[in-house]
Amino acid sequence: MTQKTHQISFHFFDIGGGDAIFIRFLGNDSNWHNILIDGGYGREYKNSFAPLIKEILTLGEQIENWIISHIDRDHIGAVKGFVADKRIDNKQNVVKNFLFNHSPEIIKESNGKISVGDGIILRDFLAKHNLLTTVPINTITNPLECYGLKITILSPTPEKEAVATELWKKEESNGKVGRTEIQSDHKKSIDELRGIKFNTDTNPINGSSIAVLAQFGEVNVLLLADSHPSDIVDSLKTLGFSKDNPVKAQFMQLSHHGSKANTSPELLEIVQTNSYVITGNGIHNRHPDKEAIVRVITNDKRDSEIINIHFACDTQELREMFDVDNDALENYNFNCSYSQLGLESEILAYLPITE
Repeated sequence: MTQKTHQISFHFFDIGGGDAIFIRFLGNDSNWHNILIDGGYGREYKNSFAPLIKEILTLGEQIENWIISHIDRDHIGAVKGFVADKRIDNKQNVVKNFLFNHSPEIIKESNGKISVGDGIILRDFLAKHNLLTTVPINTITNPLECYGLKITILSPTPEKEAVATELWKKEESNGKVGRTEIQSDHKKSIDELRGIKFNTDTNPINGSSIAVLAQFGEVNVLLLADSHPSDIVDSLKTLGFSKDNPVKAQFMQLSHHGSKANTSPELLEIVQTNSYVITGNGIHNRHPDKEAIVRVITNDKRDSEIINIHFACDTQELREMFDVDNDALENYNFNCSYSQLGLESEILAYLPITE
């Protein structure tokens, strides 16, 4: 897991459709550094971040930053496992800094998709060890400079961060949220899905996601959590990018596990890349939506190069998605790769180290 063959790598764990991302890079101080993003469901901690953290500590290293994008259970759940892990002593020395938006309110624990309870556990742990920041993380936050890695916050806006904080003050009342198999579009053809009008995500918790542009040397990547596409577009425009001057990225993680409501045509116009990462497993909430992938592969702004779709999971649902289409990969010039299980999950590595 802790590779030393490339100057920077991005490891996407297969944790059943949530987000668990490990960034490792050789800093400008000639030392290796580690960053975590989210962690997926609590039950997956033992299969993903627990052995990773043990390996990092064995090397005598630390985790520079742990970014908790938002409080959906498929993102924050594993942090509860870290807090409860009795095998790790001096946890406050394992992770130098947490980027995490929270509320000071004492509220009831949710039993639905939004894991306010896990957020409370993390908040109280950070407060106990004097690691709890009092400054919200949003688009007016200064970029984080970390030994040559620059992390620019693209989402949330201050307004959407504040809305999500207010939601901490009351118990979630919607109960379990999800979509059934009959609501999936995986059996529809590319022709049926092509050109469907885009309707954006309006979920306030998704809109509170900490999404980032990570820049390291010539490497640019977009890690978008469950963010709203309009916020990403606005932030990129503020940075000077446009459809005529798109940000050139090594890859973009499709927001909300490849949901059709989180990848807009305007976003695809302002990001120039041939590689996309999708963390949905085709089962949980039926993400990714095939419509979102069709929007990517039929995008008028794409160049002639082959598009690579990297799935962080490997399921029958994902592999069968284009069975209804005739020669889809050849006709639309794209390729799909599927992650291996466990610790051999998808790794995208850049800037090979030469002796």
